[in-house]
Amino acid sequence: MTEAATDVAGLLLVHRRELEALVRSESGSILNYEEVSDVVQGIHERALSRAGSFSFRGPEAALGWLRTLARSYLQDRREHWNALKRRPAALLRLTLGDDDTTPGTPQPASTQTGPATFAERREALVQAVRALDLLLPRDREIVLLAMEGLTPEEIGARLGLATESAARARLRALERLRKAWQLLGERR
Repeated sequence: MTEAATDVAGLLLVHRRELEALVRSESGSILNYEEVSDVVQGIHERALSRAGSFSFRGPEAALGWLRTLARSYLQDRREHWNALKRRPAALLRLTLGDDDTTPGTPQPASTQTGPATFAERREALVQAVRALDLLLPRDREIVLLAMEGLTPEEIGARLGLATESAARARLRALERLRKAWQLLGERR
């Protein structure tokens, strides 16, 4: 093993292909929503953020540390997608709705069913979740609170904001979500 592989950045370079193989074999449904390269990039980010806790104790131990970290990241992504799949309609309503749409107001339901409709809905959900992931952490938190149906007063109480500030922050976060949604739609 080279000296470069004794630090986390070097370890990631040396074992990139092994990480890609691990992601392909153990990610399951995550790859329906994310690309292998994006998942590996997330693993790299997590590994670099935890480099302070890493100490090289040999090639096998280093690879074991990296695999454990990758599996932990995959589990976090599974939980992320599962949480969003539980309330996809709320996220899509926020993405597609008007500024004054309240989370409890349903959009007109489609009367169509079938594989094409389900595929279209799945693509819309993937696009909405990717748009949500593009938001800054504060905006993402506000959107998730709005998805839960919290009022501006309740959002303000959770975030330590006045009601008016929370209402403005909610409107800005939802507008940023919609802009990210539109940008992602234009890329197709």
